[in-house]
Formats: sequence, C-alpha cells, structure tokens
Amino acid sequence: MVRSCGVFAGMLALLGATIQPVGAEEPLSELRIGLPQPMFKDVPKAMVDAAAKPFQTMIQDKAGVKGSVEVCPNYKVLAEKIANGKIDIGIFHGFEYAWVKDTPGLVPLVATVPNCGKVQACLVVHVDSKVMDPKELKGACIVVPASSKAHCYMYLERLREKLPPGDCCPAKPAGLTPHEALGEVANDRADAALVDISSLLSLQKESPAAFKQLRILTQSELLPSAVVVYRKGALDANTITKVRNGLIDCVKTPIGRVFAMFWQLKGFEDVSPEYHAHVARSLAAYPAPAEVKVPNLLPMK
Repeated sequence: MVRSCGVFAGMLALLGATIQPVGAEEPLSELRIGLPQPMFKDVPKAMVDAAAKPFQTMIQDKAGVKGSVEVCPNYKVLAEKIANGKIDIGIFHGFEYAWVKDTPGLVPLVATVPNCGKVQACLVVHVDSKVMDPKELKGACIVVPASSKAHCYMYLERLREKLPPGDCCPAKPAGLTPHEALGEVANDRADAALVDISSLLSLQKESPAAFKQLRILTQSELLPSAVVVYRKGALDANTITKVRNGLIDCVKTPIGRVFAMFWQLKGFEDVSPEYHAHVARSLAAYPAPAEVKVPNLLPMK
C-alpha cells in the first residue's frame, strides 16, 4: 500500500516536471490530471491525496503553473470529464481505453511498456488438478491477491458471465501477495488463483520448484498496456512534446527509474499503429460492459 502511494507520487512528479505554460494568448493556469480509482485499489483516499502534494509543488515551483489531481470513480467518469473540459490529461488501463477511445477530444499520447512485455490475466490451478474448465470451479474457490490489477478482475467477470451464478467466485480476501496466492495453489491449499502473467513469470524465475506445481487453466487474450491521453485543445504543441519526451526519457533520470521499477515498467513509448491494432483486438474480445455515451460540450480548437 505504501509502495503504491510512493509510485503514484513519483508518476505525478514525473508528469509535473515536464509541463510548461502554454503561449501568452491562452496561458495554462492549471493542469488537471485524472486517474481512475481502480488503479489504486485498496489504497485509502487520504494516502492518495497526500501523494499528490509533490506533484503540485513541482508544478508551482518549477513551472509556475498550479497543478491538481483528481481520482475518478471509474474510466467512464474520467472520459466524461476529459470530454467536458474538466480534465486535461488522463491515464487509462489499456482495455478501458479501448472502451472510450472514440470519446470526443481524447487523444493518446504515450503507452506504457510492461517489464515482462505482456498484460494478461491467468487463472492457475495445481498441476495435478482434475479441473479442466472454469465451470468446474464451484463456489468461492479462487484466490485473488490484494491489489490485483484491473484487467484480472475484468477477465474473471467475463468468465463468470458464462457460468452459473455462484461458480468460479473469489475466495474471501486474505491480503495475500501474488506469490503467496500462487503458493497456496502450489501447496494444494487452494483450488485456483487469479494473477497477472508478470507474477507467474516472476515465480518461475524466483521459485522454479513452486512454478512447476502450477498449470494455467485459462488466460485472457493479450491486452494493451495502459495509456496516457490528453484533451484536444488543452495543451499547445510545444507542451505536448515536452510531456511526451519527458515520459519516454523518464528512465534516464533517477526519479524515472524508481517510478518504472515500482510500476514494473520498462518505460513509455509512442502510441504506434501496432498499439491501435492491439486496442482493436481487445475491444473485439472484451466489448465494453455498457454503452459509453460521452457528451461533446466543448468546441474543439
């Protein structure tokens, strides 16, 4: 939990360090950044708010521009606030960006690069388990680690939509880490565990004996990584370039390297045609749970 807050502060400071006021005709008096609450699952609001202070100080002292951060309840609210001109920069999980990518005025800036190169949810059982299909997992039998990533919850929800109510459900929260959750399955104390592929690959490297006791029962499609977006017309071209370059070059700085380490990232990269194709595949495999209608209340510049 403390690590999550420290990372959050680092990310905001990193963004803040790259922002400069726009031209004299329309000076940027405040840069408003929005993030979806699921990125900070299990982190108290007070701690998230406290972590934003370094960012605000960085903006005021270095750039002379006041900065503010808003944690939105979900991706829909974040997209609406960007469209309505209430937020200038936002960060979305990749699969959620696929759901709101057509929001008026929402422009992708850079994509994250995960350490393991993949974003994928894995439902894991013991290597000797007789379970061959998720429908055979009855009741609350899946160990879901604390602070699990949003795409893992999304994938489990989609699995359960095809199953009878009450099947393939999360077990009571126990505050386990991903390695501890996988250990419960490896030691035959739990039927299954749901983790991100990075946790499974990490276990393979650090505890090969435990890894050999596990089998992937089913896994999600490969999903796009998280993406930083901005609102069209909110920033001038020079500022956009500064933000982009600051994020892509972040691993060249001490604070950037710490940020990347804690978020398990190699860094950031440009949003390529391949990324857009990945987003399209994600949307086809996992359509939005409900139609997202975002009003276009501001004229585009």
